[in-house]
Amino acid sequence: MLKDRPRLERTLSQAEAALAAHEKSLTDAGVAEGDRSKNATWRRLDATRREVKRRIIAVAGVEAREAAALQRKAEKESGAATESGGE
Repeated sequence: MLKDRPRLERTLSQAEAALAAHEKSLTDAGVAEGDRSKNATWRRLDATRREVKRRIIAVAGVEAREAAALQRKAEKESGAATESGGE
């Protein structure tokens, strides 16, 4: 899962760039900021951006879970070594 983070961050930056470019074209066409949500292309680009952001949040959760598991495992092993070494 760790390999996914750089790919997802790169995809997010590309999605944000595509959305910004489309927003600029809409602004140049005279579309108000509140009316952008009526544009199907803008909605698709924004949905892609939000989807990738949610995936990055999920990856962060998995990374935190794995780090906590490794820490518990290390504590358990050090505790077992202390018990066997003391007798």
